[in-house]
Amino acid sequence: MAQDYSYVKCPQCGYDRNPMNATKCEVCGYRLKKGTPLVPILATLAGVAVLGGGGYWVLTQLAPKNQTAVVSPGSGPANPSPSPDSGTTTSAAPSPTSPVTPSGTLPGITYVSTLAQVPNVPSGTFNYGNSTTFAPLRSERINGILNQAHPNFRLRYVEPPGGKPGSGAGIEMLIDGQLSICQSSRPLKDSELQRAQMRGFRLDQVPIAIDALAVYVHPAVQVPGLTIAQVRDIFTGKVTNWQQVGGPNLPVVPFSRNLQAGGTVDFFKETVLQGQDLGANVREIRDTTHSLRQVGATPGGIGYANVPLVVRQEMVRIVPLAKEPGSPYIAPDIGGKEMNLRVIMDGSYPITRRLFIIIKRDGSLDEQAAVAYANLFLSDEGQKLVREAGFAPIR
Repeated sequence: MAQDYSYVKCPQCGYDRNPMNATKCEVCGYRLKKGTPLVPILATLAGVAVLGGGGYWVLTQLAPKNQTAVVSPGSGPANPSPSPDSGTTTSAAPSPTSPVTPSGTLPGITYVSTLAQVPNVPSGTFNYGNSTTFAPLRSERINGILNQAHPNFRLRYVEPPGGKPGSGAGIEMLIDGQLSICQSSRPLKDSELQRAQMRGFRLDQVPIAIDALAVYVHPAVQVPGLTIAQVRDIFTGKVTNWQQVGGPNLPVVPFSRNLQAGGTVDFFKETVLQGQDLGANVREIRDTTHSLRQVGATPGGIGYANVPLVVRQEMVRIVPLAKEPGSPYIAPDIGGKEMNLRVIMDGSYPITRRLFIIIKRDGSLDEQAAVAYANLFLSDEGQKLVREAGFAPIR
């Protein structure tokens, strides 16, 4: 069968299986320019290989023997796997105790079985944060498990100087050197990538989990469900009474964090509101806890947040959503008690997203710490922690 080369290679992370019509890299989220198919790239590389092969042979004969390999922070294990033609017998599948570097991923990112097997975990205390969505993954229990596997790797959560936590604030703190590890519930923006480049380094994003947003209401609001268009009309001020969407005769009282506050609201604006601003009737709240309390105390209230923070909150009710009129309503929870991982992983629930660890690529110990932190959650045991925290595993 002929191989299909109709792909675009990402200039940021090197992933070479993005569809030709992709606007962003499927691995790192980097915005793609007009794609270049791999055929001319491979042809060029083949020519270079032919012309340079003889020179390379001469250099390898003249090079000193037994040199010590130098590994930069986040570059992965120093000992490479044996090549197929080295004469060393290799098994078809790697050993579960050996780090596996997935094809097309970022430097230093490896998949292992246990937390203890994660390589290149540095010693020290590292500042981290700041997406509110990551709160379940910052629990004392999970941090304790990570510390048990690597006792000298200590994490210290740091609030933004302005007091408003969120992905945007965390990325800014990472660029400014206040954080070693940034947690983000949205992809990097072009402006952030450019800021980093102007500072002399780059930013990478590593997805570690899949999340979903829940829309929740006061228990007095009895509606079977809402379409995404109806949610958009509610938060942009076009729908002001619940009767307009099949509910009781109550004024609609929407609650939201400031659209500049963090990744969740930024994602909500771009995905649900389609870039529109919030309506004048939307009441601003500081964080999800404040929103839950306000919606639960306000007949006609409605808010949104990531599902793990809303399940088991008896003061509000999660509303099933439909992608469009006529589509079935899909609930992201099971009886209000747990996350419905099946509908989130198969994409039938309409508001899902990936959660990222942002890495500052400057060759520092902070870079090594961020790579290690991502690898901890990408390990088999780490993905179990992701599931236990209420998120869907990415692998």
